[in-house]
Amino acid sequence: MGLVKKKAAPEAPPAEVARDPLAALEDADAAVRRDAAHGLGHSPPPGAEAALARRLQADGDAGVREAILTALARIATPAAAAAIVPFLDREDAALRNAALESLQQMPAEVAAPALLPLLDHADADLRIFAVQGLGILAHPDRADWLVRVMERDCDVNVGLAAVEALAEAGSPEALSSLEILARRFPDDAFVAFAVDAARSSFRGR
Repeated sequence: MGLVKKKAAPEAPPAEVARDPLAALEDADAAVRRDAAHGLGHSPPPGAEAALARRLQADGDAGVREAILTALARIATPAAAAAIVPFLDREDAALRNAALESLQQMPAEVAAPALLPLLDHADADLRIFAVQGLGILAHPDRADWLVRVMERDCDVNVGLAAVEALAEAGSPEALSSLEILARRFPDDAFVAFAVDAARSSFRGR
């Protein structure tokens, strides 16, 4: 019997051409959008920050939103920080907190200029977010910013947020400003308690 000639193996299909990650951000498949965000975080083309912010604005998938915020934190440009700031003013508490965490992961010299203008915002909640964000940053002017809040902000809750941030940061040079806050709100028992706790924390270091 003659030898039967084996059929040639079918050629492998050509590798799929990689999609433009900016276009993939708009894909109907959440997994594709998530992968696109990860890719943009590692190799961002011009305009990546704005595209990621637009997708974050519209996307309802938690995994995609997390990937976008991670990408923006990794890109860590002033444009990336500016793209995140508007999401601090959202009703969605999870999104607000995730946005703040992303800013805190950026270098202090990038995140601070994005957060500082919020210290003068009319919304006290945004001022509190700014205080919390600045309190985490390892910046040489951090204590000065928080002291200014305690000395000038008219909302007691914003002042208390600054007290907490200073206590966590361990800034004993702010002791005199703690006393100023206590004098500004002499009838607030919680202010007295928070100031006393921070004072004890500094002295115990």
